[in-house]
Amino acid sequence: MKITDIKATPVTIPMEAPLRWSMGIETGTTRTIVEVHTDEGIVGIGETYGGDSTASVVTNQCKAIMKGLDPMEMGKIIARFGPYFEIPYETSIPPHAFAGVEMACWDALGKKLDRPVASLLGGMQRSEIDFISYLFYRYEGKKGIPPIDSPKSMLKYHQRLDDEGGKFLGAKIKGGVFPPEDELETVKLFRETYGNRFLLRFDPNAAWSVETSIRMLKQMEQYNLEFVEDPTQYIEGMARVRKEVSIPFSTNMCVIWFNQIVPAVRLGAIDMIQEDLHFWGGLALNRKLVGVAETMQLGLAIHSDRELGISTAAVLHFVSAHTYLTHPIDSHYHHQLDDIITEPFQYKNGRMKVPKGPGLGVEIDRKKLEKYHKAYREQGDVNEFYDARRPNWVPTMPQF
Repeated sequence: MKITDIKATPVTIPMEAPLRWSMGIETGTTRTIVEVHTDEGIVGIGETYGGDSTASVVTNQCKAIMKGLDPMEMGKIIARFGPYFEIPYETSIPPHAFAGVEMACWDALGKKLDRPVASLLGGMQRSEIDFISYLFYRYEGKKGIPPIDSPKSMLKYHQRLDDEGGKFLGAKIKGGVFPPEDELETVKLFRETYGNRFLLRFDPNAAWSVETSIRMLKQMEQYNLEFVEDPTQYIEGMARVRKEVSIPFSTNMCVIWFNQIVPAVRLGAIDMIQEDLHFWGGLALNRKLVGVAETMQLGLAIHSDRELGISTAAVLHFVSAHTYLTHPIDSHYHHQLDDIITEPFQYKNGRMKVPKGPGLGVEIDRKKLEKYHKAYREQGDVNEFYDARRPNWVPTMPQF
């Protein structure tokens, strides 16, 4: 089986309401849908972050390198991209662009062998994957969707998710928006409402200074957090705070590639990594990350950045095949108004089922793809590093 063509289609899908975070708002998700065509008529599908800039890399640089290669020889493919990933200033092919193509190769390979991707990764060891509810402060949405701007309104939204998707094992609270003391009250309310066995995560996206992080996290220690994600900036800042508090630290900001792991561990900056199938360069390199983390006894959780159904399927297959991943997934999926697959995922009992068909087990809804590609052409990329309601506000760090 040889690759004959690679196509990429950017789409934009809106959120139920604008999600607030430390550096702006997320009004929707812009993703590139990738299709890898082969000489056997098999078409693999993938998905990754970004719009036209990503699609251009996929259909030009990636296609030029991969055309004529066999998707089964993944090691040979990855080797051709290695120099682009290991030289920090070389950004012509970022890892996330390659990851969308690599994902489509896994799908094509699964379809050829009539096996799910989880089997190709070592075997499906879990048929259902646990999630926690991912919660944001947010502005009001259209059609009367209320804002989330207080501890009680965030708790009410979580209770709605529980009613719709079954009992989640916990919640991740996205902070860095309001003064730290106010966000502490949200953490307190959730712990008091659900008790100590409810998993509780907090992520201010590096909005806090070192001194604010120490002061606030010492107060959060009493609420038994599963972990806190990136309270402050950089490996050095994280290490200084971690020495002063007992809460485990995770990151998807200060450690984003393999060569940063050992320095962060030596300084005591992290206990966990939020791995991402896109920004860590695809499924094969994420398997490498699992091995590194297990050897160094670092925890792993899955990072979410507004994935649609194809990427969600890939995440489910990946987690199913890697039992070292014990932390439930957080996902934007419930915030997004639609999807581009024929059978969108649903939560049941706080879980999603791993697709059972060959490859990733999902298919593109061509009408939806056309609809949201048109929306992309009209709206462009969603810019999450901006808040139109505060046009003079600049997301400088630290904010508090």
